[in-house]
Parts: sequence; structure tokens; C-alpha cells
Amino acid sequence: MTSNLLSNIDISENDKIYKPFYLATFMVKVDSLVKLQTIISLNNNDKYGYELMKELSSKLDKKISASHVYPFLKELKQNYLVNYRKLGREKIYNLTEKGEKFVNETLLKFNGVIQESLKRNLTKCTHCGCEVYNNKYNEIINGKKSAFCCCHCADSYKKGMKHGKH
Repeated sequence: MTSNLLSNIDISENDKIYKPFYLATFMVKVDSLVKLQTIISLNNNDKYGYELMKELSSKLDKKISASHVYPFLKELKQNYLVNYRKLGREKIYNLTEKGEKFVNETLLKFNGVIQESLKRNLTKCTHCGCEVYNNKYNEIINGKKSAFCCCHCADSYKKGMKHGKH
């Protein structure tokens, strides 16, 4: 769809006037974990391309090559979402203001999916009711497994049971 729109626009004469308009019609797709983690990493701080590849490899637990990263960085640059500055032969990539907004909007879109996937790993503390992710603190009380956020809640709950509060 975007390429059809662009094929009808002659931008050769007034490139500086039309460029922001026609690039605004592009949609950068974040359709892989590599791309999602790339924009999250850049949102945290500026990165060299090689540093970004190593970080992605570590976080995603898979080998990441230049062909995974540099074409996406180029796409982000073409859409004014990242800039880079040269330090010797290396480029240090950083998000632009538009890029920061893009990351925030993208993360908001993923928020519902992330919350649903985390839900199954949430447990409510038997004592205070707070939600705990991947709860590892459980105690058997009156033959029943009870989840707690911490040992203090477990102790307080047990004291309350002695006094007939639970």
C-alpha cells in the first residue's frame, strides 16, 4: 500500500519538502523479538551496532548476526526514529524524540499481550493480597499449600491464625 502511494508522488525536485510527508506514511513493523528487543535496548541507552548484537544474543539466547540488526537500524534511520554519531569507524545509535515516542507506542501495543502471558505466573499473597510474579515462597498451613510474597507475611498470617483472625 505504501509503495503505491509513493509511486504516484514525484519527489525528485522538492525532496526536502516532500521527504517528511512521504516518510510519515511508512510503518516500521516490529514483527520479531529481535526488533522488539532492539528498540527496547536503544530506549535504555545509546549503543554501538556490535554492542547491540552482543546484547541481543545474550538476552534472546541465540546468535544474532549483522543481517538481523543493521537492516532494521537502517529502516529506523530512514524513518527518523534513530540517529547515529561516528566515533572513529564505529557508529553509536540513539533514538530520536520521534523514536522514543515510537518505542512507547509499540510497547503499549504489546502491553496487553505481555500482561496476558504474565497472568498465569501471578499469585496472590494469602496474607496481604499483593500479586507476586513466579512466586517461590509457599508454606503448608493446615495441610494446604499457601502462597506468600515473603516470610514476614507468612509469619503474620500464622500469628493471625493462632488468634482466630483467618
